[in-house]
Amino acid sequence: MTSWAPSRFAGLAPSLVLAAFLALAGCATGPSQPPAPISSGKPRVDPDPRQAQTDDELPNDIHGAGILADVNGMPLPQPGRFTPEYLKGRDIMRAAVLLPFSHPNAGVRAEAEGMLAGIEMALFDHGNEEFVLLPKDTAGSQSVAIEAAEQAQREGAEFFLGPLFGANIAALNTDRALAGTPIIGFSNDNTVAGGSTWLASITPEEEVKALVDYAVANGIRQFAFFGPQSDLGTRIQTALQFEAQQAGGVVISTGFYPAGEGSPTSEAKYLARSINQAQASGRVAVLIPERGTQLRRVAPLLAYYGVSRRVKLMGLSNWNDPGIWREPSLAGSWFVAPPEADLKAFEARYNRIYGRAPSSLAAQAYDAAALVMQLSKDGELEADEMTQQDGFYGLNGLFRFAPDGTTQRKMAIYEVQPSGAVEIQPASNSFGPDIG
Repeated sequence: MTSWAPSRFAGLAPSLVLAAFLALAGCATGPSQPPAPISSGKPRVDPDPRQAQTDDELPNDIHGAGILADVNGMPLPQPGRFTPEYLKGRDIMRAAVLLPFSHPNAGVRAEAEGMLAGIEMALFDHGNEEFVLLPKDTAGSQSVAIEAAEQAQREGAEFFLGPLFGANIAALNTDRALAGTPIIGFSNDNTVAGGSTWLASITPEEEVKALVDYAVANGIRQFAFFGPQSDLGTRIQTALQFEAQQAGGVVISTGFYPAGEGSPTSEAKYLARSINQAQASGRVAVLIPERGTQLRRVAPLLAYYGVSRRVKLMGLSNWNDPGIWREPSLAGSWFVAPPEADLKAFEARYNRIYGRAPSSLAAQAYDAAALVMQLSKDGELEADEMTQQDGFYGLNGLFRFAPDGTTQRKMAIYEVQPSGAVEIQPASNSFGPDIG
């Protein structure tokens, strides 16, 4: 197959909404059960339980679309390879969408619905008439995820978009029946990548690298960490240690505090003392991987205990929140996030179609779906295309898959100013020659 240079994938940038697409408004707002298969061959029609029960000619068929339904009008597992009636006799490509539509947590259910909406947008932008999505509910459970994936495989799915959680991806990786089926997952747990599994997520390691590289380029070689004692907090602190060392810097102090602690005064006092002593040797940047209300509680403590204004506070992409930018202690701080131009257009378009703001991972789901739809147009998804060095342009900027299944991204750096967050370093539009 032909290698895709970034310019060939520039179509990921938002385009005008097709009139036919408007018929899909609200299609991700139904019950927290897996929706029916979706194809760009014709507008999707949501199941009507009344028609499924009263249609004399096809009593168990949803609107005559070849989709078997239960008494409530919800789709039943398909016997054999799923092919819509209007695509009979055509060579179609099927992709399963494995997401936790019925997860017990409402926030997770909303995220799954938002991601499906993003994938549907990609389908109508980049899929052809012969491309069919098979949404399957994983419920956030490893056993259910395996069952859903195996059912999708029996229905003819050539690859999977999802799951969302690392544990579910790991379960699929160890299932013999699924061996070799490409998985494009959305977990940021790099340990589940590799083999035929790629992760389309934005990882904290990539964000930390972008921040450290920018800080070092601007004369800062001393770093400190102030964050929660949790699995994620430890992971981010480890990344800071590694990236600082790689860039010729050093982590001079770490202030862990109990996760959820709103006022870790003793830890802040200790860290402030260490930072002030280190400033005799040069400037210091402090990474605080908190967000929202918790960030507004924690960040001011360092200034309260005497940390100089010369110290640069830094944050990850969860700082990309106008609600925190008015916090005085964050004035002049830096954070990392994807380039915003295409994302803003996507957010406006998503809101216009679905009547609400996109979920946090909707754009990542769009990028992943658009990419595999482009690369699989010849009927297969090959590893050498997924890992080409030039990478691909998406809503979240330039990215590429490494041979180990992880994702590398080019991120932008922003500074918190009185007028809001201002981009002070655009994301690079190319990768270096190395990949790994």
